[in-house]
Amino acid sequence: MRGRRYRLGLALAVLAAGMIAPQAPALAQDAQDKWSFVLTPQVWVSHIALNGFASAPNTSSAGQFLIANPISPFDAEIVSQPFPTTSTTNDKISPQWGIQLAAQKGRWTFAAGFQYVNFDTKNQITYENTTDLCGFTTCISPGQLWANEFVNTTRYDVDLTASYFFPDVVKDRVDASLGLGFKFIYAAASRQYRDMNQVAADINAVSPGLYTICPQEQCPFPNSHNRVSEYSQIYGLSIPMNLTTHLTSDSKWLLPLSITPMLGAEHRNDVNVAYSINYPQLVSQLNDNPPTVNRQDGTKFAYGFTGDLTIRYIINDMFSAYAGMRVQYIKGFDKYLAYGPLFGLSARFGGK
Repeated sequence: MRGRRYRLGLALAVLAAGMIAPQAPALAQDAQDKWSFVLTPQVWVSHIALNGFASAPNTSSAGQFLIANPISPFDAEIVSQPFPTTSTTNDKISPQWGIQLAAQKGRWTFAAGFQYVNFDTKNQITYENTTDLCGFTTCISPGQLWANEFVNTTRYDVDLTASYFFPDVVKDRVDASLGLGFKFIYAAASRQYRDMNQVAADINAVSPGLYTICPQEQCPFPNSHNRVSEYSQIYGLSIPMNLTTHLTSDSKWLLPLSITPMLGAEHRNDVNVAYSINYPQLVSQLNDNPPTVNRQDGTKFAYGFTGDLTIRYIINDMFSAYAGMRVQYIKGFDKYLAYGPLFGLSARFGGK
């Protein structure tokens, strides 16, 4: 399945018109009246440090109704979130394939871009409480691994921008461009627990899974699943800004610095997964205070930025190549952070 997604994304990246690369205006450009078109395939060899599209804060079913030292079952204390989570990448690098098509006339550039990536992250979940938790055959102590959750995420980006070129901000040395655009991200994640502690494995063996599923807001009798999905959509306003320094007098070597802030919203559908359940303090209070669910469904304000620092070489009037670094940060429901080298080749058509 992952191989098919990878090939599909690569094919789309090659055939579709990744992310907007504001380097296109860095090619030799003057106030001409004819249209020219710039096609730029690229690859971002990213390291995804934080997967904000699918985090896993305490989604274990055992963690929603954990009773500490039950001397009397009706007066025992309920601990609702005993499983802290640490997220790490499961792939050292995750190539993000992209392509951009830009149309230029005079000082205006209109661009459309597409980007694809499939990557894995791992959420390490540990047990933290003041007492041991015992299953059918053994116990787990504070600080021990509860389970590892493996998350496979597929992400698609679409960018539309319009920007205006300002030549000679510094005479014969620095050019600039400023624009406005629209960004859309769609991310789908599949999540599953593995590497379970024996206590978690015992619970999983007699239940349909460790994920708590609650279709209703009040959840006295939650269901369990072994695998769950999650979908996120981010859409917002982007503001591409670019400064290009001419490193040589013939302008064949350029140093573009691009920063693109984004303001918008994230809409998430966690498909009835309960991230935690609000229980009363004592079991005896359950009848008067039925438990309610905490989710990450809905819409939330999102913001972030993408920054590129590259070196571009103008091969001739038609071709140029660039290499450099990119960092991207997005904060919606959770944080997404990725960084790594960026490579691309631009081909210009028309304008003569």
